[in-house]
This record gives sequence, C-alpha cells and structure tokens, in this order.
Amino acid sequence: MSIRSLLHSSSFRQSATIAFICLLISSAAILVCDHILESIMKSHVRGMIFENLEHQKHHGLAKDSHTLVKRLKNHQEEDQRKNHYSFIFDDYGSLLYGDNSKLSEQQLHNLTHDDVKKPAIITLKNEQIELLGLLVPLADGGLYFNAYDVRPMIQQTRIIPLMTGAGLLAIQLSILLISLPFSLHNLSRVNHILKTLEEYASGKHNVRVNYKNNGDEFGRLSKETNQVLARTQKLMEEVRTITSHVAHELRTPMTRLQHRLVNISEKVEGSELEELDHAIKETEQIQVLFRSIMRLSEVETGQVSLTKDKINAYDILHDAYEYYAPLAEQHDIQIQINASKKYCFYADKILIFQAIANLLDNAIKYAPESQLITLNIESRLGGTYISVVDQGKGIPEDSKGLVTQRFKRLTTKSDVFGHGLGLTLINAIVALHHGELTLKNTHPGLSVGIKLPSNQIN
Repeated sequence: MSIRSLLHSSSFRQSATIAFICLLISSAAILVCDHILESIMKSHVRGMIFENLEHQKHHGLAKDSHTLVKRLKNHQEEDQRKNHYSFIFDDYGSLLYGDNSKLSEQQLHNLTHDDVKKPAIITLKNEQIELLGLLVPLADGGLYFNAYDVRPMIQQTRIIPLMTGAGLLAIQLSILLISLPFSLHNLSRVNHILKTLEEYASGKHNVRVNYKNNGDEFGRLSKETNQVLARTQKLMEEVRTITSHVAHELRTPMTRLQHRLVNISEKVEGSELEELDHAIKETEQIQVLFRSIMRLSEVETGQVSLTKDKINAYDILHDAYEYYAPLAEQHDIQIQINASKKYCFYADKILIFQAIANLLDNAIKYAPESQLITLNIESRLGGTYISVVDQGKGIPEDSKGLVTQRFKRLTTKSDVFGHGLGLTLINAIVALHHGELTLKNTHPGLSVGIKLPSNQIN
C-alpha cells in the first residue's frame, strides 16, 4: 500500500484537516495567550509602580529631589526588588540618581526634554532592557522615574503559552498517529472492494467481497456490492441458459427444414434450384451459429469438465495445420509451425485444439492478404504460451476490449462468414484454464496469444 494512496484516502484527509484546524487554533491561542499574559504582567508592574509612588508621597518625599535621593541611597540595600530601577533628575535635567549605563543618552534626554506636569507611564526599550515606569514631576522641578525591567518577566511568563502549544502539538500528532491505523484499515477495505469489482469486470464472476458485518458503512457497502454481483451473475447465467435453450430447441426443426430443402432441391432445376441452394447454405450457417452458442454456453457455465491431458506441442499444431491447409491454399497462405517436437504441456486437449483452430480460422478469414501465418508454442516462466501470428492489418487499439464480446465483429464484409463468437469462445476456454488471452499488433499483422499459467497436471 503506497503512501500516495494513504494521502488520497478520505479518512486520513479528514484527520489531517482536523489536526490542521486544531494547529491553527492552537497557534492563535498561543499568540492570544502570550498577549494576554504580557498585558497582565505590565498591568501588575503598573500597580507596583503606583504603590511605590503612594509610599513615597506618604513619607513626603515627592516634593524635593535631593531629599528623595538621600532616602533612596540610604535604603538602597533594603530595596532588593529584582529588575527595579529608579532615576532622579534635578530641575536642570541632570541625573542625580540612577544607573545611567542601562539607558542611552538620547533616552535620558527624552525623559527630561518634555515639560512634564503630571505623572505619565513611559516605556523605554533597547537591546539590553525594556523599562516600564512612571515619570513623576517633583515639587522642586525635578523628575522621578520609577521603573521595572519587564523583559525578564515577560520571558518567564512566555514559557506558559509555549508549553501549552507543545502540549497541543503533541495532541495533534497523537490524533494523526491514532487515525493512521484506522485510515490504513479503511483504505485496505476500499482497495479490496475495488479489486473485487475489477476482477468481476475482467470475467471472474465468482469473486465476492470478504467483510465482517459490523454495521459500519464499509460493511453495508460490501454487503450491497456482493448482492449486486450475485444478482448480476444470476441474470447473466439466465441469459446464457435461455440463449442456449433457444438454440437447442431451434436446432432440431432447423435440421428438419434443411433436410426438406435438400429433398426439394433434388426435384427442381434452374433458378429454383439456385434459390434452394442459397436457402440450404443459410440454414447451415444458422446451425453453425446454434452449435457455437451451445458450445460457448457449455464452457462458460462449467458444463464442460476440464480434463488435463499431456499434449505434444508440435502434434497439436500440426493437427490444426492439416485441418486448415486446404483453406489456406485457397488464399495462397503458407502456415509455419514453430514448436519443439519434444515439448509437452498439460491442458484439455479438445478445448485447446478448438481454441487454436478458431485462432487459425480467424487469421485466414480476417487477414487473407497474409503470405505467412505462424503457429507458435513455447515455454515461458514455467507456463505455456500459444500464439497465432498473421500479416494482416491488425485491429485498432481501442477495439481490443470489444473483440471478446458476444456477436462483436470488427468487419462488415458480407463475404466473411462469422457470428462474432470465435474470440468469445476462445476467451472462455482460456478462462477455464485460468490463463490469459492477449492481442498485440505486430505492424503488420496481429499476434493473438494464450498464456497458460502452469505446466503441471494439477
């Protein structure tokens, strides 16, 4: 079972689509979660900043920048808050307190450049730090910037959506892995149904779908498929039986009619005798048709018992040659035999001879322009390959599947006698031997082959 077949199966596509939709939802959830956590973290930092500002106001330190500097220096060791930064500027914009290595001169200048009249939330970013703080104007004209580095905090909280995303990804992969055996099982069942239908269409009308009636859609489909195949086979058998029965019932009165026409022809002369001769030939052709239909029905319905005999390849071809040599001479056609006199194979001698005879008869009738017709029997991969090769025009490629149908003829010439049952009978004989009928254009000519799968008695 190929990967391409699995990828094209509907069940796997459904599972993959569901997993993909879950992936999109989880990706969006990670982004939204990350944004929400960042907002919560910044909101928490703002609360800490305002709490610190209220504390400073409570001690009356928000009026004088120099007093605030002294207090912060005295309590520097007590302030152990991580990522907390304080900056104090005098009324001239000079930095009185704070680590100026964390911020650039431009950022420090931006803090003191604007005329700040009320507290404002300000964010300062660079490659090292991301400060979120409150810039507060002091009573003496100085500025107090109380801030936290939120970058480490955000990075710590970012692991939550990442872990959530990893969990969702693991769940999605689990969905695919869990659905994989179900997809393979369903694909196998579909392929089994398709293979059964292909075998049935190729002529193996006894095949059926193997299934367990577990109530699912594939079980119901398999059951209905078997019912359709059984019903179709029954109808085909009824048609064959009726056709054979009609041919059998009409054969006797047709024989009587032919005998009466022969008796009458002995008593007349001239144009009346010529008309009677034509009528007698017509009755002979009808009887040939009846015999062909009955023989085909016997082979297709299994009424003919298959008996495998030891057959000498050269002898059976030579028998066919002797039977059709006079007809070949009328068309100036030579028949060549290519077979080893020591090679033997096992098959039903009567049926195989009839198949070879029909192939040779078709080659002479439908390719009369041939100068040579070759009869071949050889061993191939433990089996036997029988072929009849002419030098005619061959057949169209799109008609190869039609020539084995009943009453199908590719020629409309009235001088070529036939009913379109020759290859149909040959195909039935080959199917009875579990073989294969092949047709190949040789440009010029047509090679019709019979592949018998085994060279053993059983």
